[in-house]
Amino acid sequence: MDNQPDVDPRLMPRSARAQNGQPDRDDITPAPADLIDALQGYVAQVMNVESVTRGFVSSPVLVRGQLTLPADEAFKQLRPHFEAHGYTPHLKREDDQDAVYALPGVYGKAERSVPWVAIGLFAATVLSVFFVGVQGELFVPFWTAIRVQLGGAAPAGVNPAWLPSPAEFRQALITGLLYAASLLGILGAHEMGHYLVARHHKVHTSPPFFIPLPLNILGTLGAVIAMREPAPNRRIQFDIGIAGPLAGLVVAIPVTILGLMLSHVMTQAEFLSTLPADYPAGLVQEGQSIIYLGMKFLVFREILPSGLRDVFVHPIAFAGWAGFLVTALNLLPIGQLDGGHVLYGLFGDNAQKARWPIIGVLVLLATAGTLNDMGILALPIGWSGWWIWVALLVFLVRNHAPVLDEITGLDPKRKALGVLMLVIFVLIFTPRPLVPVEIQNAGQTALHAILGLLA
Repeated sequence: MDNQPDVDPRLMPRSARAQNGQPDRDDITPAPADLIDALQGYVAQVMNVESVTRGFVSSPVLVRGQLTLPADEAFKQLRPHFEAHGYTPHLKREDDQDAVYALPGVYGKAERSVPWVAIGLFAATVLSVFFVGVQGELFVPFWTAIRVQLGGAAPAGVNPAWLPSPAEFRQALITGLLYAASLLGILGAHEMGHYLVARHHKVHTSPPFFIPLPLNILGTLGAVIAMREPAPNRRIQFDIGIAGPLAGLVVAIPVTILGLMLSHVMTQAEFLSTLPADYPAGLVQEGQSIIYLGMKFLVFREILPSGLRDVFVHPIAFAGWAGFLVTALNLLPIGQLDGGHVLYGLFGDNAQKARWPIIGVLVLLATAGTLNDMGILALPIGWSGWWIWVALLVFLVRNHAPVLDEITGLDPKRKALGVLMLVIFVLIFTPRPLVPVEIQNAGQTALHAILGLLA
């Protein structure tokens, strides 16, 4: 009896995987002859069989030959027959032959229960982003402003000139709602793009899980969605992967344009003159991508920054800018990120060759950012925050997600769309997302601090 080649364990349904790395007895129990004959018979309907390897219960049969149908059609025909016996077909191209494996177990169908955890996290994220949006319009802590609005006294040491009037506080609440709607609209469209396309292809996936974080400049760490079974083939995985960035960009582009139309072009000195006297804080510049520079030119008819002039962005514009940044991070062409799905769809297993060069580029950007932060060099690119992404990519985001049918590749339309998406990644990528700027005798909080000055 021939030895069975190893199969990626990530392709096997969880219930069928060995526990704690120990071999299951099915790994040494010969498969019943009638089971092998039945599975071989199904394969013979879609393949000119050249060889059959009989195996164990854990992998009963491996059939090699030449498919007589396109691989995606053969997979659709084989899957219900294999599942009726408790197995899932796995198609590969090995040398000059097509191969069909039988993986133990069947993937479960999507549960119909109410996703209360996802709903609760989304509600918490709405509040978190709203809080950050409001705080960005205030010169005192949010809770201090509420206390004063309700008739309480301001804490000792708070300059009365920093307190908002009732009209200014109402405007801050409205701005916070607009910021939350803008940012979550982009992130929500991104995640729902993944989710709806996965549902269209009948791939079991989780609902989007949003991550609240009221302590950072956005109010959220974004959202995640998990595929609970491998995609049937690279085309479907490509569709699911690319749907998120496309849907997010469809919302981010008009949001950014609207936000820029509400923004103002002025010098830093002019902007600082609008802030309360003696208010101490620092300024942070938002980084520039090619498409962001182009959108500023579209709205203001000049290339900005220009000298000391630049756009001092409205919170809606900042939400749009953040949406582009998040989309670019997801489009990094590596591993199981959206960009990794695109690259794997285009190049198959060869996409893995891009992993270390991409990590190397991020290391260089992170090193440049660190040298800038330490004052050793003054480089126009680089951000020390890339070290976090290097660590994530090295230790967490590894190989691309496997598919059940490895033979089916992308059609010409998908290939063209994949190349276009890689070009879009270059256009929206920001090598230096955030740049601190030192000032004296003036300042601001959160969203007030976002400037469009990139030296």
